[in-house]
Amino acid sequence: MSSFLRPHAYSPLPPTSSTTARRRPRWLGVAICATALTILLVWAARHFLFGAPPYSPLLNYQHLDPPPLVPTTTSQSTRAVVSTLYSDSYAIGAAVLAYSLRLANTTADHLLLAYIPGRISEEALCIVRAAGWTPTPVAFIPPPHGGRGIYYRFFDQYTKLNIWGLPASIAVYLDADTLVRRNFDELFDMPWTFGAVPDVYNDKRGFTVGFNAGVMVFRPDENVLRVMKSKLEEAQYPPEQAEQAFLNLFFAGSAVRLPYAYNANLAIKRASPALWAAMEEEMRVVHYTLVKPFVDERDRSGKLLRDNERLMHILGEAERAEGGLFKDEVWWWRETYEAMRISEVGDKVDSCRKAAALAM
Repeated sequence: MSSFLRPHAYSPLPPTSSTTARRRPRWLGVAICATALTILLVWAARHFLFGAPPYSPLLNYQHLDPPPLVPTTTSQSTRAVVSTLYSDSYAIGAAVLAYSLRLANTTADHLLLAYIPGRISEEALCIVRAAGWTPTPVAFIPPPHGGRGIYYRFFDQYTKLNIWGLPASIAVYLDADTLVRRNFDELFDMPWTFGAVPDVYNDKRGFTVGFNAGVMVFRPDENVLRVMKSKLEEAQYPPEQAEQAFLNLFFAGSAVRLPYAYNANLAIKRASPALWAAMEEEMRVVHYTLVKPFVDERDRSGKLLRDNERLMHILGEAERAEGGLFKDEVWWWRETYEAMRISEVGDKVDSCRKAAALAM
């Protein structure tokens, strides 16, 4: 009897093979669940922290019948610099751009400014004409799919495609919010059909392969314009950036990438001040993407700015933006504007304003 009362006298029997066999599936299930949970967590982290990879017209390529890489015909070269004007509010910017082209001694045969009749006042047309542009009426090209998903500022931008119908054999396109710093005549000798500068964003996209449509070298061709217009509805691309996204898809495999000096987007300075400083001495065109020295973007009226004091206020705001990051670049625009004001161009602009005031 005492033998049953001894402490630790009982030793459990070792588990049988059948007991072990019954436990193994439970641990296997735990391992499978843990693996699945890990995969789910990794996917969620990639999706919510990093998001989907940025859209690329090369990875999502569609063949939209672009023109040949090199033009097939060689004709007498007519050189043009072209721009667009969609509202009166950009007329002063376009005038200063034309004056900067004069200071850079461009050899272009024509300065052609495409505009939509009925959208631009006679006063604004008079001002840009005084600065050297030849206003050229073009038809409005509506955005595809009824404009769904397009940023409101870009609703008119598909009209830019009309520059392919302008009378020139080779042309350099400049947005009205650019300023020419140095002569770029070498672009007129480019042998390829289309060239532009890679775009820059101040987000995770950074320096991209896609190009910015604010400065382009192209060969006007009515047939190319006809093809472009026929492809607008079938082309598939993110709609937010309107014609720029379309052009990146249209010329995805054939666009020649030009150096950043030909489209010195202010986003470059924010992203890489060292790169900006290094290319400053060879900078051809500055693109005022992040600040506009001549227009208050909070004002959506599109009206022509007539008050010089108001313009000086806008310039001051632009100089102080982002802690004065773009003060030097805004000063370049101010300097060109002031030079234009005291020239014969300035006298002509004043005459345009006086005539408009009398007509009211």
